[in-house]
Amino acid sequence: MNALFNLTQLVAEERAMLRRNWGWFVALGVVLTVMGIAGLVFVGALSVVTVIFVGWMFLIGGALEVGHAILRKGWQGFWLDLLSGVLTLLAGLFILLRPIEGLGVLTMLLGILFLVGGIFRLGAGVMMNNPYRGWFILHGVISLVLGGLILADWPRSALWVIGTFVAIDLLVSGLRLVSFGLEVKKFAPIGTKERQSGPTPAPSPTV
Repeated sequence: MNALFNLTQLVAEERAMLRRNWGWFVALGVVLTVMGIAGLVFVGALSVVTVIFVGWMFLIGGALEVGHAILRKGWQGFWLDLLSGVLTLLAGLFILLRPIEGLGVLTMLLGILFLVGGIFRLGAGVMMNNPYRGWFILHGVISLVLGGLILADWPRSALWVIGTFVAIDLLVSGLRLVSFGLEVKKFAPIGTKERQSGPTPAPSPTV
């Protein structure tokens, strides 16, 4: 667990794996950064896309849960599974049929998620002991601030606030991944450190 928060404690194989794949971290970070910038430009569209996406996830998840309950109807938790699936399905239908009202509900949930995520990221950043910790702490602070602003201004500005905050979170996540990828790129290949730090051969004895 300590290696997760301190890159210097990673074993050689883990460091080599991260070094080989540093470009994927940077590439993903660039994609998220571009998505964040685009979200800030088209904030209204991002808000609608976000709530419709959540609506479909609720609808599909609820339908799957109802189907699972029907297939496993011989056990005592049948009615609980069925009720949970029906409620999730109805929530998805409500969001898809009334996306504006769904934005208001999603705004509150998003604020709570930002608060919880910010606390986790801030705590994880404090526990870290490497140059990467600053991005985790910054991400946590930003998430806490965004969550507080969402809940304080709810339900006003629901049409634009979700898109704006999601875009900012994407932007910071992208920059954080780019920073991480560039950091692990500096890892020395396996065996390099050992060859440099090995004992110096003794000089040949003079006759």
